[in-house]
Amino acid sequence: MKKVSIFLMSVLALCLVSCQSAKKPDHDIVILFENDVHCALDGYTKFAALKSEMQSQTPYVSVVSAGDYVQGAAMGSITKGESIIQIMNAVGYDVTTIGNHEFDYGIDQMKHLMSELKAEVVCCNFTDLSDNLLFQPYTIKSYGDVKVAFVGAATPTTFTSSTPTYFEDSKGNLMYSFHAEDCFKRIERAAKDARSQGADYVIVLSHLGDDTELDNSVDMIKATSGIDAVLDGHQHHIINQRINNSKGKPIILASTGTAFLRMGKLTINTEGEISVELIKTANYEGKNEAVAKTIEDIRVQLNDRINAVVGYSEVPLTMMRFNEREVRRGETNLADFLTDAFLAETGADVAMMNGGGIRNQIDKGDITFGEIYSVMPFNNTLCMVECTGQQILDALELGVSLEPEESGSFMQVSGMRYTYDPSIPSSVKYDNHNMFIGVESTRRVTSVEVRNKETGEWEPLDLDKSYTVGGQSYMLMHKGAEGVFNFAKKIPCATCGNRTDVQAVVDYLQKIGGRIAMRQYCKPQQRVTVVKK
Repeated sequence: MKKVSIFLMSVLALCLVSCQSAKKPDHDIVILFENDVHCALDGYTKFAALKSEMQSQTPYVSVVSAGDYVQGAAMGSITKGESIIQIMNAVGYDVTTIGNHEFDYGIDQMKHLMSELKAEVVCCNFTDLSDNLLFQPYTIKSYGDVKVAFVGAATPTTFTSSTPTYFEDSKGNLMYSFHAEDCFKRIERAAKDARSQGADYVIVLSHLGDDTELDNSVDMIKATSGIDAVLDGHQHHIINQRINNSKGKPIILASTGTAFLRMGKLTINTEGEISVELIKTANYEGKNEAVAKTIEDIRVQLNDRINAVVGYSEVPLTMMRFNEREVRRGETNLADFLTDAFLAETGADVAMMNGGGIRNQIDKGDITFGEIYSVMPFNNTLCMVECTGQQILDALELGVSLEPEESGSFMQVSGMRYTYDPSIPSSVKYDNHNMFIGVESTRRVTSVEVRNKETGEWEPLDLDKSYTVGGQSYMLMHKGAEGVFNFAKKIPCATCGNRTDVQAVVDYLQKIGGRIAMRQYCKPQQRVTVVKK
């Protein structure tokens, strides 16, 4: 369900809901919120300034997050989220929930980061298999005589949008659950329990996304009652609207986009009415100097590493085209360069990576270590597996199954080229965790060729032959990209050396003379061909 029109709504649009049955506060209650900041550091200085401004107007101010804050740029990745937690503590957050990217550095690091965060962390649908919650399902804050509950919810797609093996034991058995089968019931139960404990208002900090196929926030509102507002994340949309709940009551759904495009301000006024304002961060002139100093101190500590020049590019290396993430639906010169690096550094027959693993671009000119980190911020290691041509074909088929929609599973390749026809119906099948099962009948991929390493000639992919595939641990070892390489054979890689993907690219860049040549990467190299009708 797409709601493009609401994403472009005025940032000053107000969404009013009357709550006549609830207590009315003696001063306005202001809840400042954000989602999917993804290490956009400078926004925190304005967010903290907005907090101070609101505190000068009312004694009742809280700061909350709907998740995805510790990952997204070099500073987050290099410190495995530690630096972001320091900054959030400096701002003074009160409540957060967990996004799927809070898990990107592993379960243990996620638990550590949340223990370091001074805010209360809430999530009602993340448990171990004995149904024990890892965090409290909600917390209740008092504002004079009025109590507001904050319920947290994480997207069940975390299993595949983070690293699947993080949630498994050494034998591949699941150790945790996000309860996709009854996620909405758990949210409603937490809301009703909070009301039984005296909450006058219930706000859900939701990292579900408004149009995610599995358990989205719009469907959640329609299926539940007892909730007054949903502050949503995950899909990076700018939203301020009302959705009728299961009893026909209009409930606020709001989201601030990503990277502090907006700052959210939810107000419960003295008449008991709830309104939301989305403030364009670029137009807000406030700045909190204490938070700015915290950020600058961290930058100074990491400056030498982040800003170290590791090469030069004669041409911009892109992931975007016409404001769309082309890397998730087609070949780009950046993807060509990265997969070339993986192929050279592993010595495999072919290299593959999913387009969703490419998160930024590289500008023309000097290339810094931090730039490469921003392209691949997940701390994956370089690795190699062995699989059949049939398994490679399946991986390519998975990658084009959603065309013309974007897909993080779209396969970028080196040492290989393929053609696909998007007019052919996709028959890729998934399990209830959105993991790849197989291809039933029709295939969009019509031809695949592999370059012979000895002769340099292109040869048809042999479905029965074994090939080595080099790339990132996320997809090849840890069931990323919907687990399509789950049955590949893990083999030693003498040249990988336990290096991160970032370090491998830096090493490759040095081996080619530290320069990315225009003649080679001025445009995509036609490794992916689309049949045009």
